[in-house]
Amino acid sequence: MADVTDFLAMNPEDIADTITLPEGSYDFVITSYRTDRVGENQNQIVRLNCKAQAVLESDITDADLENCDGTRLEFWATKKALRQGNPVISLKAFLTKTLGMSGNSFGEMLEQTIGQSFSGIVKHEMVGRNKDILQASVSRILAKN
Repeated sequence: MADVTDFLAMNPEDIADTITLPEGSYDFVITSYRTDRVGENQNQIVRLNCKAQAVLESDITDADLENCDGTRLEFWATKKALRQGNPVISLKAFLTKTLGMSGNSFGEMLEQTIGQSFSGIVKHEMVGRNKDILQASVSRILAKN
């Protein structure tokens, strides 16, 4: 949009609503990351934000992905979690095994993840304090693209 007059001339019906990414398997690209603290104990997590860029197996087509919300991978930033060998649980395993990174600090590798791609399976889960928000999350890593 060039300016606010373009927006004011639009009809709400002309704008497609976003939808939660359906369960299935997709190729993803990492769009950003952030660190955060969550829960009563303020445990540290690293969240990788991902956007599906191609459908591998799902009820939707590649053309439908434009209207789908992004999803995320969340990793606990604890020594115990980092020692795990499962790339969907361990940030270390995801960075080194899935993305093939090495020789840098976690901070440097996280910066380098932006734009990287991988394949994964999406499952739905209810999240939020009251478990009232449907979230699509990557539940299994298939491979690096």
